[in-house]
Amino acid sequence: MEVQELLYQMFMSNHRFTHRSDEARSRLVWTMTARSNFKHLLYNAKKNAQKVSWSADLTLWREREPTWMRRDYWETLCNIWATERWQQTSTIMKVNRVANPEANMHTSGSVSFATHQSRLENELKTPSTFQEVFDKTHKKKGTDQYISERAREVMESYSKQMTDKYAGEEEQPRLDPEVWVVASGAPKKGHVYGFGHSMHTSMVLSGASSSASQTSAFSTPAGAAGTSPSEMLGFIVDTISGLEYRLAERMETRLAQTMETRLVQMQTQVTDTLQAQLS
Repeated sequence: MEVQELLYQMFMSNHRFTHRSDEARSRLVWTMTARSNFKHLLYNAKKNAQKVSWSADLTLWREREPTWMRRDYWETLCNIWATERWQQTSTIMKVNRVANPEANMHTSGSVSFATHQSRLENELKTPSTFQEVFDKTHKKKGTDQYISERAREVMESYSKQMTDKYAGEEEQPRLDPEVWVVASGAPKKGHVYGFGHSMHTSMVLSGASSSASQTSAFSTPAGAAGTSPSEMLGFIVDTISGLEYRLAERMETRLAQTMETRLVQMQTQVTDTLQAQLS
């Protein structure tokens, strides 16, 4: 059995879901969360190897493998990272990050939208709106200043359009996806601005036009086959209110706390088994 499959089975042995649809879709969410967390595990492993070896020379990192990874796997990764092609790609990515400062200033880290919302609701002891969550993740800590001009302009536009749309009504919805997409612009690479990449909306938003109309959140080119605007909006609402709310926090928290421990335990078990067989 592959390590990923074994870890998923361990996760499922400790969790149960109220809705069968959640259980059926949990593998997709689990895989996305595991990939994200594994990326950060590798980042920390590389950072630690550089710190311990006192060098940026990747050849010196080969003996500094993390406890949860096999030595030969780590050495293979170090060899890949040391290749000219990988170094060129890394340099290009660094330049791109500098050119897009908002990505570096984002204050939400690797935590999902749903997790931030849950934490904020626990802190405020009341249901939070999308604007409150957005402000929490897009304002400089300890200030009322947005991390970028775009973040400020998008939220101001969203607030104004919400006020105009729901004028005269007793209360506004916690989130209006259509108004938000009009304010923030068309989805980029299948993701809606402000929701992070864990929402996984690319499958339904990839057919959207490259620009958003002021009268419709999504516009599809004439004659193009694809998901209708109402279905797109329905998917976003369903994702936010359903699977994302119920699963993301418990999965991220559980995986972040246990993945490295599980891998160490598995490595120990394999080592003990091999030693027993050899003896």
